[in-house]
Amino acid sequence: MFRKIILALLVIVVVAFVACVVFVASRQNLKFDTPYPEVAASTDSLVVTRGHYLVRSVVNCAGCHGDTSSTAQELAGEDIALSGGYVFDIPPGKIYARNITPDPETGLGNVTPQAIARALREGVGLDGRALLPFMEMQGLADDDLAAVVSYLKSMPPVHNPVPMHQYTLLGKVIKATAFSKPVGPKEPPLKAAPHGATIENGRYLVESVALCGSCHTQRNMMTGAFTGPHLGGATGFDATATLSWSPPNITSDPTTGRLGNMTEDEFVTRFRAGRLLEGSPMPWQGFSRMDEQDLRAIYLYLKSLPPVVHDVGLPVVTVKKK
Repeated sequence: MFRKIILALLVIVVVAFVACVVFVASRQNLKFDTPYPEVAASTDSLVVTRGHYLVRSVVNCAGCHGDTSSTAQELAGEDIALSGGYVFDIPPGKIYARNITPDPETGLGNVTPQAIARALREGVGLDGRALLPFMEMQGLADDDLAAVVSYLKSMPPVHNPVPMHQYTLLGKVIKATAFSKPVGPKEPPLKAAPHGATIENGRYLVESVALCGSCHTQRNMMTGAFTGPHLGGATGFDATATLSWSPPNITSDPTTGRLGNMTEDEFVTRFRAGRLLEGSPMPWQGFSRMDEQDLRAIYLYLKSLPPVVHDVGLPVVTVKKK
């Protein structure tokens, strides 16, 4: 009887394992027929200039998609080619930033503006598969979405083949479950982006463009899911394979928040100063060039949020041993 019970349990385990394998394998290439946004690329200089501002100074696309041989130039504030190739070597696998220059063979040269817009807003790739939710730009206003697409299409093409993502077993499981569906906007995007030193503009910039919460909120480093209070800082943030960083609490808590005792003018001055902590992955090279009204808007919005008590310690950049 004991042997029969053991045999039955083994059969159950094997069947369950096979079922899990089949389930995970069957969900690696799910396709989604998500409608394309009605976006057209423009050559209007004002539109392209706005796109340049967003891509280079606010969103910091070069931080991931930049030419990996031009990091020093990028940190110095130069516009480098967005030819991709940077690899995120994380538990789910090796994730490669794509070439987003208009090269017809290795970049976006043959990709329609509508397809690029769908990838940014709806999280659906060119082949209909869900993209990893690393670019949290679903909330871009319609006019800013068009501006970003227009700027990407206006850049010089760079031929640079980038490897496909290489998922670990954990990555395949996450892809089949938590990341099986594309991530779209949390709420209907604005038709036109707000401007000026207003809380409305600050909310838009913080939550939908600069993506402050992506770093300044505690995450599960295995899945990327947010686990801590919004904008309350994070510890153990692995910025790269060799760099660890603790993004500070940027709420207005007077004891643990960076904005607790900072005036609006001091906030602007700090951003204008650029990188003060060597090795900091904060994209100061772009943020230091941001429009002053946008910086004041960000300050006003952050000050309007409830303070969060969360001490992440002093801002220290740690170089990890290989």
